[in-house]
Amino acid sequence: MEYHKKSMDLNKEVESEFLYDGNDEGIITDPFNPKDVDIVSQPMVIANIVESLKDGDIILDPDFQRIPDLWDSQKQSRLIESLIIRIPLPTFYFDAGTNEKLIVVDGLQRLYAIKKFMALEKDDPQRLFLTGLEYLTEYNGRSFEMLPSNIQKRIKSQVITAYIIRAGTPDKVRTSIFTRINTGGLTLQPAEIKNSVYRGQAADLLKELAHSEEFIQATRGKIASSRMLDCEFVNRFLAFYLLGVEFYEGNLEDFLNNVMIRLQKESDDVLDKCRADFLKAMRYAKKIFGDSAFRKINANDKYGRINKPLYDAISVNLAKLSERDCARLLEKRGKLNVRYKRLLKDKKFVDIITNGTAKILNVQDRYKKINEIFQEVLADD
Repeated sequence: MEYHKKSMDLNKEVESEFLYDGNDEGIITDPFNPKDVDIVSQPMVIANIVESLKDGDIILDPDFQRIPDLWDSQKQSRLIESLIIRIPLPTFYFDAGTNEKLIVVDGLQRLYAIKKFMALEKDDPQRLFLTGLEYLTEYNGRSFEMLPSNIQKRIKSQVITAYIIRAGTPDKVRTSIFTRINTGGLTLQPAEIKNSVYRGQAADLLKELAHSEEFIQATRGKIASSRMLDCEFVNRFLAFYLLGVEFYEGNLEDFLNNVMIRLQKESDDVLDKCRADFLKAMRYAKKIFGDSAFRKINANDKYGRINKPLYDAISVNLAKLSERDCARLLEKRGKLNVRYKRLLKDKKFVDIITNGTAKILNVQDRYKKINEIFQEVLADD
C-alpha cells in the first residue's frame, strides 16, 4: 500500500488535461463495424479456474493492471464467503489471446482472491487465511485445506458466468470493449488497456522507452509507472512523431490506438529510428530546459506540474530536428529559454495547452508555436 500511495503522489505531479470543450467528446473518424464484436458467454467452474490459475492459463499480469492485490484480506475473505453460501459473483470478462491463454479484462481482484485462497502452495506466505467473515465466523483463521471437505467441494463446484472476447477480434474493437466493460475496483487506464490489447513489439517499445533513464531524467522522475502513466506519455510522443500532426483528425484516443496498430507491423529499422529520436529528444529536453521542461508557469511565476500537451509538442519537435540542430539549440539555450518563457506567458498559448487540448487547431497550433521558437533561435546568428 505504501508503494500505491507513492504512485498516487507522483500522479499529482502531472497536470489534469481537459481534452475537449463542452460536450465535444472527440470526433469518431473511423468507427468499427458492430459485426466485429465477437464475445461468447461461457460458464466456468471454480475448480477449473483454480487449475488454470495454477497452470498460468489465466493471466493475472502485473503489466496489465499493475496493482492486482488492492483488496485487503477481509474483502478477499468475504468473496470466498459468498462462494460458500452460494451468492452469485458478478460476471467476469476475459480476452482470449493468440496463445490460448485468457487475459483478465474485468474481475482481476476477485480472481486474485481466489488464487490466494486456493491456487498457491501451502507454504506460500501470500496465502489467504479467512478473516472478518460476516456470517461464517467459525471459519475465520482457516485456509482452504482447513475447511470441512463438504465446504471445499461446495466452493470448487460453484459456477461463475464469463464472457470471452474471442481471438481474432480486431484490436480497435477489443480496445473499445475493454474500455466499456472494465468496472472493477480499479478501472483500467487507457495505457493499461493498450498494453493488453497490443501485446508484442508495440507494448514492449512503450515500456522500454518509459523506463529509459533519458525519459526519467527529462521528467525528473515525476511520472508514475504504477498505472502506466509513463507509457501514456510515450504513446503520445510516438503517435505525433510517427503518424504526423498533420494527419491528426480530432480524436486523441483513436490516434493513440492507430500508432499502436502501426507499431505492431513496423520493421526493426523503423522501431530503431523511433527509439533513437525519442531518446535524443529526452536528452536535449533535459539539457536545454532543465527542471522547467514540459511545465507551465503558474500565476506566482513559478513552474507548475508537467503538462502533457507541452510535453508532446516539445519532444516531437526536438525529435524531428537533426542532432546538429539540437546541439545548436543547446548552445543557444539562454536565448531559447527567454523565448520559451515568453511563450508560456502568452495567454493564447496557455489556453491551447490547457483547454480543449485534443482539438485539431489546438494540437496544430501548439506544435507550430514550439517549432517557431526553435527555428527563430536556429536562424539567429
